[in-house]
Amino acid sequence: MPMFKKQMIVVLAIALIAIVGTIYGTSTDEIMTLDEGTPQSIEETPSSGKIFVYVTGAVNSPGMVELNGSDLRVADAVNLAGGLLPTADVDNFNMAETIADGQHIRVPEKMSARAIAPTVESSGGSTDGLVNINTASAEELQTLKGIGPAMAQRIIDYRQFNGAFKSVDEIQNVRGIGPKKFENIKDHIKI
Repeated sequence: MPMFKKQMIVVLAIALIAIVGTIYGTSTDEIMTLDEGTPQSIEETPSSGKIFVYVTGAVNSPGMVELNGSDLRVADAVNLAGGLLPTADVDNFNMAETIADGQHIRVPEKMSARAIAPTVESSGGSTDGLVNINTASAEELQTLKGIGPAMAQRIIDYRQFNGAFKSVDEIQNVRGIGPKKFENIKDHIKI
C-alpha cells in the first residue's frame, strides 16, 4: 500500500501543476492580447485617470502623449503634441472626438498642399554647389544628404505655407529636420 500512496501523491502533484499552468497561461494570453494592440475601451482605462495616446501626422511634435482627466478629446492630445502644422487637413478630421487609452491619432495633411507645391521655381542649384532652399525643386532638395522625397515635399510645403526661409537655420522648423540632420546639410544649403 505505501507504493500506491506515493503514486497517488505524484499524480495529484502533476494535476495541480497542470491546473496552475493552465490558469497562468490563460491570464498571460489575455495580457498579451491587450499588449498586441487590441483597443481598450474607456472602461479599461487605468484607474489613475492617466491615459496614453500616440499622435502622428500633421502635428509639430509627433509621439506618445500622456493625458489626465476624463472626457478627453482629440484636441487635447493634439495640443500636447505641439499643435497642428499649417498643412493639417482640419476639414477631414474630428478634433472633438473622445479618446481612449492606447489610441493612435493620425492627423491628415491637406492633399492640396502637395498638389500646389511650386514646380516652376527650380534653379535651386547654383554654380557654388549650394542648394537654395527657397527655390529648389523636390529633386534638387533630394540631392542633400538624408533628404528623401517625403522630406523634400515637407520643405516645399513649409515654404509654401510660411513664406521663404529667412535664414538657413529656419529649416529646422520643418517637421523631421532636427539638429543632427541640420548638421549634415547646413554646409550645403543657402537662402
